[in-house]
Amino acid sequence: MQKIKHYLNNTVKACVQNFMYFRTASAYKRLADINGLKNIKQNEIKLLTSEKEQLQITLETYEIKPTDHLKNNRQPLINKLNTIDNDIDEIESLLLNLEEEKRNIQYEILLLSNVK
Repeated sequence: MQKIKHYLNNTVKACVQNFMYFRTASAYKRLADINGLKNIKQNEIKLLTSEKEQLQITLETYEIKPTDHLKNNRQPLINKLNTIDNDIDEIESLLLNLEEEKRNIQYEILLLSNVK
């Protein structure tokens, strides 16, 4: 009876350790995915910001240059600037959510590493 009990305890212990190992590995994988996505989104923000700066320079050129159709020249640029601003805001919101999820996963990893 003692041998069976000892064998079952060791089997359960090994199962729990394997489960914790797989959970920890899964958490590290999610953490790596989040970091990769954050880098991609930060690069998108850089590209959108540089595009926005170019549009602002073009808009300033239109404002300096005297034209008869100033409003017609400016409106598409202003609309494009607003679209870029909205895109940047959405990406920044996503980055904040990703950072929160990253903290939660790091906390989960910490908890899993403390389980023995």
